Amino acid sequence: MHRLYTHRGRNCDITVKFNYTEFQGRLLPIIPIRVRGREWVEFRAFVDSGAEYSIFQAEMAEILGLRLEDGEGSYVTVGDGSQIKVYIHRVNVRLADEEFEASIGFSRHLGIGFNIIGRLDIFDRFKVCFDEPNGIVEFHPKG
Repeated sequence: MHRLYTHRGRNCDITVKFNYTEFQGRLLPIIPIRVRGREWVEFRAFVDSGAEYSIFQAEMAEILGLRLEDGEGSYVTVGDGSQIKVYIHRVNVRLADEEFEASIGFSRHLGIGFNIIGRLDIFDRFKVCFDEPNGIVEFHPKG
């Protein structure tokens, strides 16, 4: 992770750059995100601009000390068009030097091998830029 500091007026905006991570022989925008349950825990998640919701594997809820079924039950459509059951919890997250509350769905049926960072509660806080040729994803805080 690299930090680039830029100045605009009297405020200092922080742009945080993450290098892509190798996953099954491919470089992907998989980055660290910290989530608070009983304590802060760092997970890795794929930044997916096509996903409306952030969805983590059910085991991550257990690690955080959350009861999966205490979340709001819902169904979301995944990349292949099928729907999976998720339990949405409001949790505190730390991402790109910012701490805020976000909705994360946890599911027993997320079968892609990694957690997903979607747009809800994340992309409205940051301008997210993908630099595919250089394998970098940038988070620019808004406002």
